[in-house]
Amino acid sequence: MQLQRPPLRDVRSESVTGVTVVCVLIDSGNSQPDADLVAGVPPSDNDRLEAIRVYADRAMRYCATAFLRETDDNRELMQAYMSIYASILALLDRDALDDRSMMSGREEIIQQYVEQARSDPYEPGNCSFCGERPVAAWFEGPSFRTFVRSSAEVRAEGAWLACGICLGLVDANDREQLVVRGVERLSRRDRDEGRQRSPREEAWMQQMTRDQQEKLFWGPRQD
Repeated sequence: MQLQRPPLRDVRSESVTGVTVVCVLIDSGNSQPDADLVAGVPPSDNDRLEAIRVYADRAMRYCATAFLRETDDNRELMQAYMSIYASILALLDRDALDDRSMMSGREEIIQQYVEQARSDPYEPGNCSFCGERPVAAWFEGPSFRTFVRSSAEVRAEGAWLACGICLGLVDANDREQLVVRGVERLSRRDRDEGRQRSPREEAWMQQMTRDQQEKLFWGPRQD
């Protein structure tokens, strides 16, 4: 029986500054995405609350940084988003659950996150090679020959992100090790989902990762 090659997806997501971030993933090829959820252990109430808190915290850091970087019109939109996420955090962490306590806590939380963003701005995204954080370099498209050190400095419409380790590998032109790190990113996801790939699938995954890095990153650098 011939195994089907897992398809690739070229994922492009927007950062705080509106820069298109390039990230390559290999589709899991799982035709029953809910199977693991049914068979797995459901999360506890505490797990759910912690997941909500982590999500709201990340969203608040993102919006607070965007708030300081945006124009007045867009600041109103960021303020609205912050009010929603700060309300969630207030309900999770305040001593009382009534509306007055929530609203007063919300305003305090917004100010805390805005002040934090002034000194420690949130940098969105993960390394486009390996998926790790924090990001150390934003290679500016379309050629990806030069990079800046923060998303606020990006002037191009697209960027390829690199963590510190992958940035060093790019400088050394160590393409094979970058492929290894890209494959490990996908292998981590497989382990998290309890999936095992055959040797043939692993070989395909490695070749596809190599091909996509060559096409999307190294190719434009040589044009």
